[in-house]
Parts: sequence; C-alpha cells; structure tokens
Amino acid sequence: MTEQILKTPVEYLKGVGTQRADILKKDLNIFTYQNLLEHYPFRYIDRTRFYKIRELTGELPAVQVLGRVVSKEIIGEKQAKRLMANFKDDTGSIELVWFQSIRWMDKVIQPGAVFMIFGKPTIFNGRISITHPEIELY
Repeated sequence: MTEQILKTPVEYLKGVGTQRADILKKDLNIFTYQNLLEHYPFRYIDRTRFYKIRELTGELPAVQVLGRVVSKEIIGEKQAKRLMANFKDDTGSIELVWFQSIRWMDKVIQPGAVFMIFGKPTIFNGRISITHPEIELY
C-alpha cells in the first residue's frame, strides 16, 4: 500500500495541480510523492547559531548576530546617500549600512534597542560591515 502511495504522481497532491506539477517536473525532476520526499535542499542557511562580533570575518557566509544599535547617521546626498549604524555586542562593534529604504530604516532603527541582524559580513576600509542586513527587534 505504501509503495502505491509513493508512486502517485505529484499532481494529485492537494494544492499542487497540473501547472505547479509541470514546473516541479521540469525544474526539479519531481514526478511522484517519493521524488518529493527524497528532494533535499542543496543550500542551507543555519539560523540557529548566533555569532559574536569578534568571530566575524569576511570569509563567513551569512551570519546572525545579537546586539545593540549604539548610533546611526545618514551620510551623503542624493545618489550617495546611505544610512550607517554602529552595532555592538559585548565583544566588539561593526557597521551596518543601507543604501536603499533609508527613511524607513531610519524610523525602524532606534539607538539603544537590541536587534537580531542577519547578513553577509564584508571588510571595507579595514572594518567589518554588513550591508543591507535583515534586522529584527529582539
């Protein structure tokens, strides 16, 4: 009985339908329930670990850090305008940079508040920074 279910075409799965099934077949080679169950992601981002700022390097993939925004400042004019925030934990500090949605981010980010950030650390001018991190009030 179980083998019969596993060999059922994927278009019979509730919510899939023929259009979505065609996409699954074409892009991912998923034809049956069994194919779907055996399909594992080739890329995985671990959001269970919190890094300390002292652990960050430019070679790390996307990281998650818990800390406090110490200060923020809008720098530049017109096309060169950006929002820079100093982000700190008990081991060090980094710069967070946004080039887009500056006014909105300026309202969201309040100095002194604790945030969880997620992004790819890079080294710019000898300092570690994260550009356009995902940010969430903690």
